Amino acid sequence: MPYIPKSQYDIKHTNGGELYNPTTGKEYSGDYIQYGQKYFAGKTITNLKVKLKKIDLEENLIVNNTRNFLYNQLNPKHYKSVKKRFKPVASKPRPTEDDYTKGVWRRYFCQRTNNKNEIFEMNLEGYNKLKKGEYDNILYTYGDIMWSLRDIQSNNNNVLKIIRQYPGIQLLFNNPGEFIK
Repeated sequence: MPYIPKSQYDIKHTNGGELYNPTTGKEYSGDYIQYGQKYFAGKTITNLKVKLKKIDLEENLIVNNTRNFLYNQLNPKHYKSVKKRFKPVASKPRPTEDDYTKGVWRRYFCQRTNNKNEIFEMNLEGYNKLKKGEYDNILYTYGDIMWSLRDIQSNNNNVLKIIRQYPGIQLLFNNPGEFIK
């Protein structure tokens, strides 16, 4: 190994969350050597065998733990496709006069697949974006319900019809008389 002046490298320490070992996929904690933009495990410059990689963070990325960091680093193709998806936007649309003339109105909603209590209403534009995949249609399922603007019992029945498919829907549509004139 050629001589490397002390001014060209730094010996540092990490408690985790900064570097990982790409061969094992595990987060690295301990002493490491930073040589330019390269990282090596240990603290002796003569033994640079275990090369480490930096865990890259993006500014708008919300990461819950280091396992997510490592997964994203080891699966960049999947990560790039998933990070382009956004959370659907909740809204509370109101029926139009045409809807009141018809007597029925279609309402749209979405539910988080891994948390059945997270369910919210959305407008038609948001519903279409979720169907097309502009919003995260892997983490959120979408649905719609016909809402009577004249009959409370009809609204109760429609909610009961979809309660198995969307557990917790009764929490969202808990007022069957809503919007009835």
